[in-house]
Amino acid sequence: MNTAPTSLRELALLFLRLGTTAFGGPAAHIALLEEEVVRRRGWLTQQRFLDLLSATNLIPGPNSTELAIYIGYERRGWAGLLVAGTCFILPAMLIVMAFAWAYVRFGTLPARPWPACSTV
Repeated sequence: MNTAPTSLRELALLFLRLGTTAFGGPAAHIALLEEEVVRRRGWLTQQRFLDLLSATNLIPGPNSTELAIYIGYERRGWAGLLVAGTCFILPAMLIVMAFAWAYVRFGTLPARPWPACSTV
């Protein structure tokens, strides 16, 4: 396990990337989190990751987000919690806001003025 301190920048970049590119819901997020923090970076052991995953399954809410937040906490304390959580949630929030804006702006077609029909 890698016990060297993790920079807040490294946490931010990882969780921004995962929050932006990880589509498929919590199952996909969890698989990518495991790949990044257990296998690639060695921030957590496999057993610790599974323990955290089990704990997040017991509490209400999106377990992948809770897992990301706790990984940030494990690596850098409260600052890491805030950075990881914000960076993981922010991309999806902005994408949904952009779709909502586009729907409100372009969701209906402008009424086309039809020529009056004459019955004469």
